[in-house]
Amino acid sequence: MMQDTNPAELDADVIVVGGGPVGTTTALKLARGGMRVIVLEAREANLLEGRATTFHPPTLEMLESIGLTEELVRRGLRASYYQFRDAKLGKIVELDFGVLHEDTRYPYRLQLEQSHLTQLAVEALEAHPLADFRTGSRVESVTQLSGSVEVHDDGGEILRSRYVVAADGMRSVVRTGLGLDFSGHTYPERYLVLATNLPLHEILDDLAAVNYVADPESWHVLLRNPAGWRILFPAPPSAGTDEEVLADDYVRRELRRVLPEADLPDLERVTLYEVHRKVAERFRVGDIFLAGDAAHVNNPLGGMGMNSGIHDGMLLADVLLAGADSGALDRWADSRRAVALEFVGEETEGNWEALREDDEERRAQKREEWRALEADQTAQREFLLRSSMLASLK
Repeated sequence: MMQDTNPAELDADVIVVGGGPVGTTTALKLARGGMRVIVLEAREANLLEGRATTFHPPTLEMLESIGLTEELVRRGLRASYYQFRDAKLGKIVELDFGVLHEDTRYPYRLQLEQSHLTQLAVEALEAHPLADFRTGSRVESVTQLSGSVEVHDDGGEILRSRYVVAADGMRSVVRTGLGLDFSGHTYPERYLVLATNLPLHEILDDLAAVNYVADPESWHVLLRNPAGWRILFPAPPSAGTDEEVLADDYVRRELRRVLPEADLPDLERVTLYEVHRKVAERFRVGDIFLAGDAAHVNNPLGGMGMNSGIHDGMLLADVLLAGADSGALDRWADSRRAVALEFVGEETEGNWEALREDDEERRAQKREEWRALEADQTAQREFLLRSSMLASLK
């Protein structure tokens, strides 16, 4: 049997694979807690992706511990309200995050592209004496040893650490190498996202910063952030190939569902992607841990994906910094998998089903449920505790 590794022989206490929002915030928390950390990012430059645009209250609370919340709030747009709407009837209900003022220091959704978080976290890592942020470091394999983990990259370098955190996304090399099942389903629609700096709040009547618009055929989501607005549409299989959906005529037609006078020059960016609901069979294998999209993915309706991934990493960092008791690590893995399955997955799937409901009776019932929330502050608070993810941490 191999002997436990001497800490002096290790390159780091923790190697984090993946330099996105989950990997960088986890690494920063560990470094600030006194652990030596190496972050391995496969891309030559850490591209500042902006897919996620929502920070929920508990995420802002967690990010306080690594000194990033104040700047994020300064840069972001506070969404104190959000709406459920009907594509034909308009606003059904407006929900007020103010009912959560006794539950959180941040009774709002902060709208801001995730690239701001990644940028701030990378800058802090590069300035920290215990952190080493490396780009162009593509991991090929990870091997559990006795008392350490060995990480091999495609350049032939071998690094050793006490622990590895895999935050390397849905196509995680680490998870695949461990042979872990990643089961679930892919949604029938792809999501077409149009970014524009048109002032939708001035063009359309009575919009909130966050709007979920229900319709059996043309449901969509309208999200405001400091850079402008995003409009998310479902693109069903009948819409054609990716190339056909991204063609000018199709994009123009979808845009004009919401803004009849708009045209392609009004768009800053057009993206199309598949959406999945999948969860890894385990979040811990020995001293190797999965976090974020490496562990679970879901549809974006509710803005829970990035947030739950950050929760994975920050809570794991707490356990590692407290001494990494094996029982506590198992409890972390089991509880975070349960949240992915029973909370995030169920909430986001429920949002998807509600927006696209095609049965007239059930659709009318759902709208009455939404209207009832406005008149019942207790019910509205309970609803917002779940949609804000505060309930996921109880």
